[in-house]
Amino acid sequence: MEKTQRQAIVKNRITIVTPPDDITQDGVRILVYGCTKEQTLLISSVIYQLEECKPTIIYVSNGQNDSEWALDKKLKCSIIVFNAEADDQTMIGYLTAQTNSYYFGQLRTLDGVNGNRINTEEQLTTIIGDHIT
Repeated sequence: MEKTQRQAIVKNRITIVTPPDDITQDGVRILVYGCTKEQTLLISSVIYQLEECKPTIIYVSNGQNDSEWALDKKLKCSIIVFNAEADDQTMIGYLTAQTNSYYFGQLRTLDGVNGNRINTEEQLTTIIGDHIT
């Protein structure tokens, strides 16, 4: 399949949701919290490079004044990907404690709680690919 055809198919199966919105359709759900532009672009790149993709809802929080929304969406998600260096360290602590969470950066005080640090694009591809392909 041509690259443009594959990307069109992937795009039609991805829904991006930001605060305060929600969506009721079925699909694999991913929460992306407090990520930098570079981290967000890496996540997008990984998803668009996958050969196939189940319907996927990606909740995107910039980590600013939307903690209640993010906590609600966290309950619905198969995967949580976050920036360990985001400003709201209370929320980072909560997300770190989740068994389905993976993070970029360095945890400030909770290294022993969660060993799911994302160090490479290949790791992220495996994490996301295992859930949405």
